[in-house]
Amino acid sequence: MYCGKSKIEKKVSFILAAAGLGKRMGLDYPKQFFEYKGEPLFYSSLKIAFESTFIDEIIIVTNEENIEYMNNFCKQKNLFSKVKKIIKGGEERQNSVYNGIKEIIKTDYVIIQDGVRPFLKEEYIEKTLAAVDSGYDGAVVGVKVKDTVKLIDVDNEIISTPARDFIVLVHTPQTFKFEVLKGAHEEAKRRAIIATDDAMLVERMDKKVKFIHGDYDNIKITTQEDLKYLK
Repeated sequence: MYCGKSKIEKKVSFILAAAGLGKRMGLDYPKQFFEYKGEPLFYSSLKIAFESTFIDEIIIVTNEENIEYMNNFCKQKNLFSKVKKIIKGGEERQNSVYNGIKEIIKTDYVIIQDGVRPFLKEEYIEKTLAAVDSGYDGAVVGVKVKDTVKLIDVDNEIISTPARDFIVLVHTPQTFKFEVLKGAHEEAKRRAIIATDDAMLVERMDKKVKFIHGDYDNIKITTQEDLKYLK
């Protein structure tokens, strides 16, 4: 796909992980459906992906009981030229992403995006794709920590203070060579490994993942306190 001076001559798939339950938000419905600027929260990222000249197809993973709603929403917004499938998620986020991966017939690169991280930018898509296209197995957006970091034990006693210059907080999007990510998820399933993000699974395969500097406002809406970032 082409955009400005950038050229990515590969097929790119985008998986929107929107199957969370929102327990920590204290809502009686999934947090990805929380209204933001008159639209459900997930639409902020979905709209960017739909409009991106880099992305060829979109797969949405959501709660089984909300599949009909999501279908109606995408129909209303005329998104089905890119949204190829809407499928049910799994018990954990990792399972949901894997469900999305299994629905992809053939692609070169795949982008994973949290449905409750509404501040996706086209530049994140472009930069992570460029890193993977240059030879990395994956690329993730994130930020360096600002505060001093301490490691503690189970009794909350401080063990050590690592150098913060090399500690980052990882966000989405996370972009990978498709076959690498698929293989990492298949290996995790075989070995019953649960990871907190997709990059962790790829790292376990001794693959190279590039860190891309993002923005501190690329927040994931997880608790009621996070709602202040939506104002």
